[in-house]
Amino acid sequence: MSASSHSGIAASSIDKIDGIRYSDISAVAGTQRAVLFSNTKSLFTDGVDDYFDIDLASDIFDKDNGTISTWVRVDSSNTSTKWFLEAWDNSNNAQGRIALQYFNVSGTTIFALNGQYQDQVGATYPTRFCGAKTGSSHHGKPWNRISSDYGAFGSSDTMWNANAMKSNWHHVVLTWNTSESYTDPTDSTSYTGTMKLYVDGTLVNFGQGAYVNNGLTATAVGLNGIPSSTVFDKLRIGARFNGGNDMDALFDEVAVYNTDLSASNISAIYNSGSPNDLSSLSTSTNLVGWWRFEDNTDDSSSNSNSGTLTNGATYNSSVPS
Repeated sequence: MSASSHSGIAASSIDKIDGIRYSDISAVAGTQRAVLFSNTKSLFTDGVDDYFDIDLASDIFDKDNGTISTWVRVDSSNTSTKWFLEAWDNSNNAQGRIALQYFNVSGTTIFALNGQYQDQVGATYPTRFCGAKTGSSHHGKPWNRISSDYGAFGSSDTMWNANAMKSNWHHVVLTWNTSESYTDPTDSTSYTGTMKLYVDGTLVNFGQGAYVNNGLTATAVGLNGIPSSTVFDKLRIGARFNGGNDMDALFDEVAVYNTDLSASNISAIYNSGSPNDLSSLSTSTNLVGWWRFEDNTDDSSSNSNSGTLTNGATYNSSVPS
């Protein structure tokens, strides 16, 4: 009998042998089979004071073209603005930051999912936001802080109500490209530089707007680019750069790429709701950070930037599947 078949049946087509799933078998009669990708643990932060910190040995972020990917499950206890994750220059955090934000709208129980690209505080390059929307017709329009627009599909600037993320696993991806152009559908004006947000493999918005006060809608803008003098040497998962806005949530398979991934690439990572082995995908050459939280703080990319569980952050057996 060959190692690849059992009585003429290909091993890859065998579902069970004597009631044991083939995917759970590591050897049959001494013949080894490849160990399949396994995902058994996630990161847990309690929303009080704990998070996962990564001190980067070198700057893995491409400020002009990049991608952050994460699986997240938000707990219902989050009732104010929180940060999923944030990358920044620890020597001067005002020089630029890239983040994913769970934003409380005007003190209501409604939340937005925002991508944040902060060029430079108090200078020529202010903060830009891309907010998840509910339909493709809203792409390119800037985010808003009008609570009545959230979840009300068909309004002038409808935002996706991120309450849908509570108690359920979702895959979230933020990309940025400072040279790509987009057109604001409200007035057909073109801008250079854009962010894109994907939820569960689907593009939910592109383009961005400047920061606005409560009850207002932002004006569409482009991206100027984070200054070359900015060196991102810190990545925090579960809280903001200053240790505030801690999130009660589960995180899994957090990854950073040094290019803005395409929609098909992101669909492959999402893998119909079951995390994929990122090292097996065509985008693996652009994978510069990958934290799996399989009972360790390891970086599974070639850069080996291990993290630190801070103030009680730990692992959990709940994973997306």
